Amino acid sequence: MQGNLPPEEHFLGKTFPFFPNHEIVEHIGSGAIGRVYRAHAAHIDGDLAFKFVPVENLPSDEHNRNNYLEEARQANVLENRCVVPYLDVLSWEDPVLGREFVVFIRQYVWGLSLARYIEANRGNVELPFIEQFLSAMFGLLFELEQRGMVHGDIHADNVLVTRSRYNLGGDVQFRVTDFKPTGHEQPGDYVAIALVLKRLLECVSYEEQPLRDRYVFEVLRNDFLGRHLVESDPTADSRALDPRRLQSKLDSVDEMFAAASASRGPEAAVRSVRR
Repeated sequence: MQGNLPPEEHFLGKTFPFFPNHEIVEHIGSGAIGRVYRAHAAHIDGDLAFKFVPVENLPSDEHNRNNYLEEARQANVLENRCVVPYLDVLSWEDPVLGREFVVFIRQYVWGLSLARYIEANRGNVELPFIEQFLSAMFGLLFELEQRGMVHGDIHADNVLVTRSRYNLGGDVQFRVTDFKPTGHEQPGDYVAIALVLKRLLECVSYEEQPLRDRYVFEVLRNDFLGRHLVESDPTADSRALDPRRLQSKLDSVDEMFAAASASRGPEAAVRSVRR
């Protein structure tokens, strides 16, 4: 499929009939089926992300292609703040190449993909950051569950780590992109989050953490990664596939540590959850 993609530089410096005030200024990245660019509108200092997908890279029959495009738009019904909505999904023929593309247009999010963040912060990821990530994902999973939807493609490249340029508090936010149509082979959303959690835990310098964070590390590794997120049978684990119960346990780790520390001391509390 990548063989159908035009050269990275092909769209740079161009404007388009859709959102004509936005000029392509940067190639952000490429996936298996398309290329993503940042488009800037100088008059409002605003940015959008344009993803160009050759029609050859979409399902070949019209029914499945329409389903693909429609399900891409489904993210727009979600209210969760993690979700990066699409502003439009449209067909466009490139007059230079004489080829048809589907263009996915969404808000541009300033920040790093979680994959790049992990690469840049090996040994420096802190437990509160991981807790924030999990809380954001559990909130998203809850709404998806309520609406009978799935994301279908959660991985570290589709999660963005951002701090709003206009937020004086500078709090980290996690934004999720690229909802994938159902019917594609891949791990469920819970297992996908477990895989990201594993990568994050591998970036923690364990011996440098305070005892509270070591306790949380052990709970996340042994309980969440080892059981809750990978178990698909709720009768085997009551928290399996239940974002509310997962969030409740995540919220209770400080109480768990305090109770264990009070009864046996903080170091013994850490040892009690280490396996």
